[in-house]
Amino acid sequence: MSNKTVAIDINLVPKDPFFSTKLGQVLQWSLSVGRYIVMFVELIVVLSFATRFYLDRQITDLNQSISQKQAIVESYAGFEAEFRRVQTKIADYQQVAQQENIVEVFPSLSQVVPSGVELTELVIYPDRVSLAGTALSQRSLNLLINNLQLSPDFTNVVVNTIESQSTSGSGFAFQISAQTGQVVTNTSNR
Repeated sequence: MSNKTVAIDINLVPKDPFFSTKLGQVLQWSLSVGRYIVMFVELIVVLSFATRFYLDRQITDLNQSISQKQAIVESYAGFEAEFRRVQTKIADYQQVAQQENIVEVFPSLSQVVPSGVELTELVIYPDRVSLAGTALSQRSLNLLINNLQLSPDFTNVVVNTIESQSTSGSGFAFQISAQTGQVVTNTSNR
């Protein structure tokens, strides 16, 4: 005879007939799955708790970094104020230099505009001048254009329009533009 041990399963707890019904099976299934759901929720809570410490540390590091960079930016405030002040002075100087050129264009224009020419519009820019007006005769208009071309103070003379004024009287309406250089004034007259 062989001595083999046979596994015997003895269950002394009687089976409840309720767990054999559909409702009992659903309840038993929900209890067993519910354990896993509770463990999963607990795992999420623990991970959230650990993540909070990590994120709090990052916020603290970022706040320190911002404070350091803010201190660096504030340390350059004096330099920036001085830089802006110098920029303003340069802009003011450039504007004054342009105005000086504009003021000095008037004597040059009075020398080149002959009698018989009436200017109705004069626009002076820092680097160019635009004239509009009427000339009583063709000779006066030709003299104005020649004077502008021969003047050392004006370059690139462009005649934009010339129209006859037959309806409003005799003469010609014109529009001329020319580039201006830095007008050189005679310093001995000052």
